[in-house]
Amino acid sequence: MQNPFSTLRQSIQSKITAIVLGLSLTFAVVSISVQLHLNYTGIHSLTVTALENRAKDTLSTIRYSLKKQDTSLLFHQLLSLADMPYVSNVYFVTSNGEEFWADNVTRVDQEGQNKEHTISIAEDGVGELNIYLALDTIENDAFNHALPSALIYLVEALAIALLLLITLRKTYIKPVKALVNSIDKIDLYRVNKFAIPKTLTRHEDEIGQLARSVQELYMRIRADAIEKRLSERTLKQHKSLLLEEVNARTQTVEWQNLANKLLADLSLRLLKGHKTNIEHDVRCSMPRLAELFGSDHIFWLSFEQDMISYRASFPEDSHQPTIDFSNMYKVKRWLMEAQSVAVVDIENLSDNALAERDFLEDVGIHSLAMFPLTDGRKSFGLLAATNNHTSLDWNENKSLLLTRFATMLSELTIRERDHFAMTELQEELIMANERLRVEAETDELTNLLNRRPFSRQLSAALYNAVDDASSVAVMMIDIDHFKAYNDIYGHLQGDNVLSRVAHAMSRVAKTWNAPIARFGGEEFSVLIPNCELDKAQKIAWQLCQTVRDLCISHQGSVNSGIITISIGGVTCEPHGRTKPNELLESADQSLYRAKHAGRNRAVMQPYLALDKEHL
Repeated sequence: MQNPFSTLRQSIQSKITAIVLGLSLTFAVVSISVQLHLNYTGIHSLTVTALENRAKDTLSTIRYSLKKQDTSLLFHQLLSLADMPYVSNVYFVTSNGEEFWADNVTRVDQEGQNKEHTISIAEDGVGELNIYLALDTIENDAFNHALPSALIYLVEALAIALLLLITLRKTYIKPVKALVNSIDKIDLYRVNKFAIPKTLTRHEDEIGQLARSVQELYMRIRADAIEKRLSERTLKQHKSLLLEEVNARTQTVEWQNLANKLLADLSLRLLKGHKTNIEHDVRCSMPRLAELFGSDHIFWLSFEQDMISYRASFPEDSHQPTIDFSNMYKVKRWLMEAQSVAVVDIENLSDNALAERDFLEDVGIHSLAMFPLTDGRKSFGLLAATNNHTSLDWNENKSLLLTRFATMLSELTIRERDHFAMTELQEELIMANERLRVEAETDELTNLLNRRPFSRQLSAALYNAVDDASSVAVMMIDIDHFKAYNDIYGHLQGDNVLSRVAHAMSRVAKTWNAPIARFGGEEFSVLIPNCELDKAQKIAWQLCQTVRDLCISHQGSVNSGIITISIGGVTCEPHGRTKPNELLESADQSLYRAKHAGRNRAVMQPYLALDKEHL
């Protein structure tokens, strides 16, 4: 690559040489041109003056020759003028218009010649005399006379140029070249000590001032370069340290993000999953947990009384040795007092933990980190990360993750234990409520429904019948002469009769999927969904016959001598305004008619027909 200072040096030297030579040649050309002009003007002026004087003298002779009509004399005078230096021809025109040429040629031929100058002299009564000058000849003579001077001027110009170049070389070009060569040695990329030669800095002229300025500028640049190098080195060191710090923090942040995502995924999995599937959810999270810890195994231990069991482990096929803490006093003390993660390395165990060391050697564990699962009063489990052959690379973030994971397992275990307890309590409560509901809605003597659930089922049946456009039947049943039976046989036997009669009617009602209830005393009621009048009469007859078939003796029954029942009922196609109480009242009226007709019978009528009868 060409040095820019070398190019600059060559350019300045060439320019100076060109300028000096150009000025010298210009001076020589101007001098020669001036000399030529002076020579030409002088010759021309002298010739014209001489010719004018001679022409004035010649005119008198011409006048005489014309007067004497001496043509030879006239031509002689013209030729004498034509023979003068720098005269190419002479032309004379008389006052009568007669023309005469010194060389006897015409004017037309004269106009075809080269450079000429005409001198015209006229005199009244004689004519006009024209003298033609040969300007080419004058120019040639002027050039020939000026040529020696031109050569002298040219030699002088070249000599002056040479002297100027020599002077400039010594006084300017050589110092500048030395300065440029010195500057060429400057390398801004290498901070070397450099000094301009003293022969240049001692100069009192502009070159010396320039050399000193360059020296001072270089020293400032050198100082700035040194400072910049130091700054760059310091900045590079800081950048390297910062990059290492950024990489370390980036890895830490990425690790923390993975840890937080692990905990969040486990929390979400546990929220979506079933409470009885905790081990599976935790086991699914253990591979990532082991990767974050850099451990070979993860164990979740559970303490139940004096037994230690494995709830989950990674890998799933890991060896699960039997654990006995009875001789591990240091571990038991830590479980009672532990508030932080315990990191144990087999190489660092003290002599006070011989049982722990023997256990770790037996199961092939080199180091482990563990945190207890506790409810704040006692430990009920343990979460441990182990390495088989090397020490764990442990730090504060891993301790925090182990603590948070173990805390989550503690909360899950407590919640699981509370859930099981709550589930048992809820089941007992549900069973107690069911017993209370059954007792509240069931007649204790007959085990039939009582009036409240029957009324609820009647309302539901009416709504369904309205939607399905179907019919329902409602029956009221009464045991005939039951008060007399109690008076004769006693209330205990009366209760027995009620139970037997209710059981017999219940069998018939179940056949027709019809709810039956005890309304009170010896009164019963039956609800038959989707039932027309003919079907209702058939079911009523079956109920009466079933009770008669019991053949329970009744001395107070005048008509039959056994226990019988009377039934009154109605069938209805309900609409939106049909009320359950009105149906029961209509069925009770039908029961009254059955008793009035002699008992031991059933009276069934349509609900609307019954209303019209009352009207």
